[in-house]
Amino acid sequence: MLAIFKRDFKSYMHSFIGPLFIGVVVALFSLFFIMFNLLGLSNNINGALYNLGYWGLMFTIPILCMRAFSEERRSKTDQMILTAPVSVYSIVIGKFLAISTVFAIPTALFCIVPVVLTKFGTIPFIWNYTSLLGFFLYGIMLIAICLFISNLSDNPLICAVISIITIVICNLSVNFYDKSNSQVLKTILASTIDFSTRMANMMTGNCDITSVVYFITVTILFLFLTVQIIQKRRYSVSKKNFSISAYSTVSIIVMISVVIAANMAALQIPDTFREIDVTAQNIYSLSDATKNVVTGINDDVTLYFFAKEDDNNNSTKDQGIEKVLKHYTALNDHIKLEYIDPVINPQLAKKYTDSDINYSSVIVVNENTGRSRVVNYNDMYETSVNYQTYQQTVTGYDTEGEITYALQYVCLPEDKLMKAYVVTGHKEGNFSDSFNDVISKDNMDITEISLLTTTEIPSDCDLLILNSPAVDYNEQEADAVIKYLDNGGNVLITTYYQTNGSLDNFGKILDYYGVKVEPGVLMENDSNRYIASQTPYYLLPVVGNDDITNGVNSETTGAVFTPLSQPLSYTEKDGVTVTELLTTSDSAYIQYLSANAEDNLQMSNAGKWDIGLKAVKTLDSGSSTAVIYSSADMFTDQADQMVHGNNLILFGNTLKSLVSFDVELVTIPSKAADSPITMAGQTAIFFMLIMLLTVVLIFASGLGVWISRRKR
Repeated sequence: MLAIFKRDFKSYMHSFIGPLFIGVVVALFSLFFIMFNLLGLSNNINGALYNLGYWGLMFTIPILCMRAFSEERRSKTDQMILTAPVSVYSIVIGKFLAISTVFAIPTALFCIVPVVLTKFGTIPFIWNYTSLLGFFLYGIMLIAICLFISNLSDNPLICAVISIITIVICNLSVNFYDKSNSQVLKTILASTIDFSTRMANMMTGNCDITSVVYFITVTILFLFLTVQIIQKRRYSVSKKNFSISAYSTVSIIVMISVVIAANMAALQIPDTFREIDVTAQNIYSLSDATKNVVTGINDDVTLYFFAKEDDNNNSTKDQGIEKVLKHYTALNDHIKLEYIDPVINPQLAKKYTDSDINYSSVIVVNENTGRSRVVNYNDMYETSVNYQTYQQTVTGYDTEGEITYALQYVCLPEDKLMKAYVVTGHKEGNFSDSFNDVISKDNMDITEISLLTTTEIPSDCDLLILNSPAVDYNEQEADAVIKYLDNGGNVLITTYYQTNGSLDNFGKILDYYGVKVEPGVLMENDSNRYIASQTPYYLLPVVGNDDITNGVNSETTGAVFTPLSQPLSYTEKDGVTVTELLTTSDSAYIQYLSANAEDNLQMSNAGKWDIGLKAVKTLDSGSSTAVIYSSADMFTDQADQMVHGNNLILFGNTLKSLVSFDVELVTIPSKAADSPITMAGQTAIFFMLIMLLTVVLIFASGLGVWISRRKR
């Protein structure tokens, strides 16, 4: 075997075939690396490896292997090997190892890349090298298949064409069998010829042991089949040969059965043991906090997943959600996963929500109480948009957080739910989805209430929200709110800068705490207190010291963004304590608004103004707390993205200061996506030149060796 290995390896490296293969593979990898890593700034080479494996190896490995046996058959040199005192197994394995070593050379070069990338950012090494392992195992499986095919003809070109067609069919098969209505046919084809999905399963960060088993067993199977073909040619036709043929047929059937059984057995391993999360953030794993929540659930809960079961056409993100959901069901028998095809059964979602839900969304339903919560697909991923390229990238994974919140919510006893009422009927604004999610995650039910049809605030109201009314309350409505406050109620208030006339009755509610909204919009003279390149009313206020501002008042986390803020003032009132949360600098001024455009230029003298206040009024029994912000647009996703989530943190802290939660739900933070690498343009160009030089050197050295041997 060693002699065969040395002979074939030298043959590949002394001819131009070996260097040509290595050079082409490195060149293709460089192309994909430039696309995904240098231009896309990805810190993971899995994208480059997958595309190289899918498209590059589809053609390069058949060409590398086409002469392994067919050329020797055509030149009759195979007779010397077949009559040599070595076993057929030694011959096949020797040739296989020689070709695999040639393939291992560029793979070894790729192993250096993650180390080099550490100079430009944080690199998920385990994920990168798991992808390299999957790439290498996939490659040697293709080598075994192509070796088998090279035995079928003495024409190397025919063998190469058959090999390419075979790999193309096996890679593209998922696009055809997945459309079949026969689940049996889909299962058979998926478990036998689906190459690309198994390679992808090794590279998405959730390493699937079944892919490793598949690559290894199929490699062994085709090496075994190659041996059997050679065995038939090695012996002449005789009665003894008939016995050998019968033995060979039986052994082939047994071998195929063993391979099928091994792969079926691997599929029976529970997902929690079969799949290994190799991501740095444990995207596909559940935290200990979630496991404690899930194992404590005694109600029967169904996770309705709006997707087809085991749909290989799903995106990587969709499959990631499915993998996480399976972890929940594995932890508790009371939790089951049910797939809902939104095309076949579009009405199920209407039973639980009036809103449209996206594909791969989840509805969590407590079958005992009927309580449910919709987890929309878009809520499970945090994204950002590059407005120069208009490309959307994932910045965070919140599947575990959203599903865990939903499970706690649907299993929470009815008397433990908090009630938040939002007053409507005055052209109020709306919180963005992210901010509504914070309310619901804090085990609060949000209910709209019109004070025109209700004479008083319901007694079960734990928090009243007055969100930027654009028209005034009437006297009855204002009295209803003040009565609620007199009974110890708490309120969150935001104001709107552009109102239709004065809001006298709404002002009575603010005056309950001695607070007043001054006319006009705040402008900043201090360039450090508004967003660069924007107008001076896009404010970055000074953040005060309070529990509400924890996490947003340090230099490391940035600032709070309050666009179009009104000036707040307050006067001392008996029993009222006011805390300044957000203020302008001392050089801010007011621009007064008027129907006359010229009057809008009128400005106040420079001075310090309040934008956010907390007011606590002591009552005969207990107290009433109000948190007041004078920017209607600060609790929107657009504003929050400007300061990297600080407005959302402020909002969550505000809720916790206003409501005493009987049950503190477990909060699972979003898992940040891998940070992109940071590379200057000149460095990227230098990288490209190094790759080009490497390819040229490989070709030149191979060509030099080949020419020098031709001259001998």
